Amino acid sequence: GPWGVSIHATWMATAAFAVLGVLVEGPTAVLRLDTDEYLAISYLAVAVTAIAFVCWYSCVRHLGAGRAGLLIGVVPLTAAAVGCWLGGQAPSLFVWVGTIVVGAGLVLGLAHGRTGQSRHPEGP
Repeated sequence: GPWGVSIHATWMATAAFAVLGVLVEGPTAVLRLDTDEYLAISYLAVAVTAIAFVCWYSCVRHLGAGRAGLLIGVVPLTAAAVGCWLGGQAPSLFVWVGTIVVGAGLVLGLAHGRTGQSRHPEGP
């Protein structure tokens, strides 16, 4: 289930990055990290990896793969919003146009799934 996939993906990524870190940066590199870097690592491990996997696989289970796949389209919008919130540059006009196109695709895709006109009905 979602929790098992999340746990295994997280520990495997941790092991792979630990080995890669030792090979590339050396075994003492971990001693050079400061508090901000440890906070960033914790955020990436917990929020971006574990919680994201649980949310994604729970969504796939409840909505079905087709409709859940459409929700990936919210990533550009949330990335732009979070980037601005964290003090980054405002996205360019082309980013906003792309976001609108993706949003329109989401609306059309999700509306299409609701009407029951899908050519590939979902299984039990």
